[in-house]
Amino acid sequence: MHRWLLLAYPRDYRRKRGPEILETVHDIAPTSRGARVAANLVRHGLRARLGRPASRSVVVWASVFTVACGLFAASFGTWLTWLGSRPLDHNELAAAVSQLYPDKQVSHIDKDDPPAVFMIYGSPLSWSFASELLFGDGGEYSLAGLGASFEQLPADSRPRVLAELRQRLQAAGWDYTEEIHSNSYDCIPDDPRCDPSSIPSNITLYAQRGDNILEVHINADNTTPKMDFAMTRSTPWSAYPAGVVAFVLGALSGWCLFGWASRRTEGGHPLAQGLARFLYGFAMFLWLAPILLSAPLMLSHHLSEPHLRWHLPWEWLGQPTMSLPFLLGCLMLTLALGLAALPYRQPADQTLAHS
Repeated sequence: MHRWLLLAYPRDYRRKRGPEILETVHDIAPTSRGARVAANLVRHGLRARLGRPASRSVVVWASVFTVACGLFAASFGTWLTWLGSRPLDHNELAAAVSQLYPDKQVSHIDKDDPPAVFMIYGSPLSWSFASELLFGDGGEYSLAGLGASFEQLPADSRPRVLAELRQRLQAAGWDYTEEIHSNSYDCIPDDPRCDPSSIPSNITLYAQRGDNILEVHINADNTTPKMDFAMTRSTPWSAYPAGVVAFVLGALSGWCLFGWASRRTEGGHPLAQGLARFLYGFAMFLWLAPILLSAPLMLSHHLSEPHLRWHLPWEWLGQPTMSLPFLLGCLMLTLALGLAALPYRQPADQTLAHS
């Protein structure tokens, strides 16, 4: 097993000191815990991949890059899992609505299945939407859904409609959350005409049965009261292990990639080193700024109202709304890796030592 753990070390380091490390491990094995020895081997091996043994900041920057790579890899892994989830069926929506309200006639109901799991402006993602993704409209890329609506509800009776809705959901086997009240419009707080207590509120309620999630929206317009239904899928169970595995693989790959670039630039020209550091720092800013902006807002949103399905992982990272900074960061990292891949002349003592 210890021989396999040596894979944590760089290849040149294993070739040079591998037998010595294994001999030392075998000598201390009878007096030490196996798990502790294995953990030390992995820890020292990962540190050896970074080079620059006298530097402490290199570990910090490597950790930042590792976590970022793990998060983006986990998002990609869950996205792939979502693509394989069960597609929406308009017949299921029609059956659910008719079961809840067999005594009412719907004014609108979708009769076609969505052409994709994720949609943007009602269409599957394609190259024609590249400008929308890159320039601020990436938030429109979201899960596809099916919709239905009832009109001509009794005016001024939304509490009674809500109570009836709860009873019907429970009778049909749906688990539902507490309702969410939101203002139908906003007004300027300092305006004397603004009376927050007089603003009508919309009501939103979420319900789940199996892998179907039903969002029910009761509007606040008493002139034409309306109830909307939107059906989406719940998170597939496979998304969770896929996200964990993708995070681990992405983090390990990020650490190894950073270590390779770190060792390559360690003996390079000072100008190349400085430029590589600048490119890396700029790339981390472009990657992390959207995360630091989006994650707290998303967490506050989740804590403020009930959710039957957490928002998609990439939305916590500010994607694809801020996909342009992410792509620019990838470009900066590619240039930094290109600098690390450039051949450089070894010092004379190293050249003689390897000859």
